[in-house]
Amino acid sequence: MMNKIVFAAGMAAGYVLGTRAGRESYEVLKARAESLWNSPRVQESVSGATGVLKEKLPAVSEQTSGAVKKAQDALSGVLNKDARHDGGAGRSADVTGPSGGKPGVVADPPFENQSDATRPDLTP
Repeated sequence: MMNKIVFAAGMAAGYVLGTRAGRESYEVLKARAESLWNSPRVQESVSGATGVLKEKLPAVSEQTSGAVKKAQDALSGVLNKDARHDGGAGRSADVTGPSGGKPGVVADPPFENQSDATRPDLTP
């Protein structure tokens, strides 16, 4: 995510500088950015960061999957608890609507009682 933000900021700065100062200044800025990116110090840092990320990825992946499993279990427990207390309808006191707070129940399909005279013509 941070890479995308940095990339977008760089693109925006390049666009603004390029349109204000002309194509020549933009080309100078682009050449400097490329030389900076291709410098040995930057590339060493990039490869070092890549190595660290590859090394840590399995542990982070394991932690993330564990957190997702815990969240699923917690959500499942809450939903099952609500279903037991409300007869499977969820929290009817917090939900309003034409079905009386039971989203699984549709009291009256909205267009079932329309006649051809009252139904809008939707053809192009």
